[in-house]
Amino acid sequence: MRHAIRDRRVGTLLLVVALTALVVPWVVAVATSPAGVFGLIGFDFDIYLRATSRWLAGGGFYLPHQLAGPYAITNGDVLYPPTAIYLFLPFLVLPGLLWWLLPIEICAAVTMRLRPTRLGLAGMTACLLPPIVIQEVLKGNPVIWAAAFEMLAVAGLPTGPLVALKASLFPFALVGVRRRSWWAVAGLMLLATLPLAGLVADWLTSVLNSSGGLLYSVKDVPLLLLPVAAGIARTRPRPVRAAASNVAALLGSA
Repeated sequence: MRHAIRDRRVGTLLLVVALTALVVPWVVAVATSPAGVFGLIGFDFDIYLRATSRWLAGGGFYLPHQLAGPYAITNGDVLYPPTAIYLFLPFLVLPGLLWWLLPIEICAAVTMRLRPTRLGLAGMTACLLPPIVIQEVLKGNPVIWAAAFEMLAVAGLPTGPLVALKASLFPFALVGVRRRSWWAVAGLMLLATLPLAGLVADWLTSVLNSSGGLLYSVKDVPLLLLPVAAGIARTRPRPVRAAASNVAALLGSA
């Protein structure tokens, strides 16, 4: 009993400290951004919408200099696999706010279902502390969707393969790999790639030519550890159907 009380107190203290400390890196992230606060919001989101529109108009999804030879990654370069186009396409017509709102609500809904301990919540908060993570969220980098897909996978849904839309984070896509449903979704993703097969070689070329190489997304690892922390610290495992219903209900109220 005493150990339980002590653990709760420690967990509460760490959670309060983590939530308080979260304010500082958010301020630092915005203050150190060359684009400023207003230039930071939606910066990456706009890049991928423009690339998708360019592709629909008959242009290249990847820029010419990315395919010409070695280059240093700069703003505007696209390094996502062609299948990511399916994620970007709906937002050419959907309200841009949903790009942030949907993955945030998914993560919130699953967290409520898993009910992580205070220590777990403190760990999840710590995943949001690095200023680079905060900048990625504000810019609308697609990694926020990768985190949402992984969170659903932790809850038992077969969304792990969707994390591979950000291919450099592939190890996190293996959540649920032992289930048949995981392989079914992976197979569907492979089929979805076929209409875009002509872009696969361009994608590999753009990544290998870049200054970042295959490990260019290492900076995004802390955000992908958020679902991991939620899963490890869960206090009440939920069946797939219950998790799905909670997510659907929360999204429906948006």
